[in-house]
Amino acid sequence: MFNLSISSGVCPNSLKIAKVIPIYKKDDSALVSNYRPISLLPSISKILEKIVHKRLYNFLNSNNLLIPNQYGFRKSHSTDYALIKLYDKIIHSLSNKEHTFGIFMDLSKAFDTINHEILINKLHNYGIRGTSLAWFKDYLKNRKQYVVYESEKSQELNITCGVPQGSILGPLLFILYINDIVKSSQLLTFIIFADDTNILYSHKDLNTAISTLNNELSKIQLWFKCNKLSLNIRKTNFMYFRNVHSPQIQCNILISGSTVEALWYSAWYVLSSLDQRTRIRTPTPRITTPRITTPRTVTR
Repeated sequence: MFNLSISSGVCPNSLKIAKVIPIYKKDDSALVSNYRPISLLPSISKILEKIVHKRLYNFLNSNNLLIPNQYGFRKSHSTDYALIKLYDKIIHSLSNKEHTFGIFMDLSKAFDTINHEILINKLHNYGIRGTSLAWFKDYLKNRKQYVVYESEKSQELNITCGVPQGSILGPLLFILYINDIVKSSQLLTFIIFADDTNILYSHKDLNTAISTLNNELSKIQLWFKCNKLSLNIRKTNFMYFRNVHSPQIQCNILISGSTVEALWYSAWYVLSSLDQRTRIRTPTPRITTPRITTPRTVTR
């Protein structure tokens, strides 16, 4: 069945139906926003997806198509590697006596708002063609979901956008979707973990740094708009990294005319926290006391 699905470019509709269970998080239980939706797919669909995932991931890796800035959902990558990159960049900039800014972006419902047409075009541009592309088109269309809460079950509704939640392929398709965000700016340093997009920029002149950063952020916002992703400006922050004795400077960082809220910490505090997280701990060798054997008394 799996070979027939892949060779024919068709994903069975019975494998596209998701069961959604809302899990209560906190606060007012009467508000839908206080529940986390858990999506469950048929077990057999995950086997098929795992086969396709392995082929797609190997293709992307063998052709070096995934950006090195992405540390999420990839083998031999983790948050620790992302933090080491962040730590190294900040240390290097401060050593050069540069004004360094970090922008920490939050996307609204990133996985749920992926545009299928744009995703298919990106797959085509990365070299997924013919029957393989047809399979992904069929995989994304005619998807449905229903909600089960206690003993009640809703009617099935069509899913018109987003990558399938609870799927094997979803995370890989997502990082492929945002893979070209680094092309939106040639001046900024991107450090990305899944949908958490972190940006660094430094310059010796403070006014130049702020002006350039605002200009480049407008380019990134344009990329979000073209790819139909929404930036949550209320949860997006910036940090001005400075030495512990440097005075605080009021900086006006803007995205689409909205002011980005600042987080005020000294560089020493942040870097100390990062150092504790990224430090490679050398195991302490065990010191063992040699066992002393007392000779037994020999009796006749």
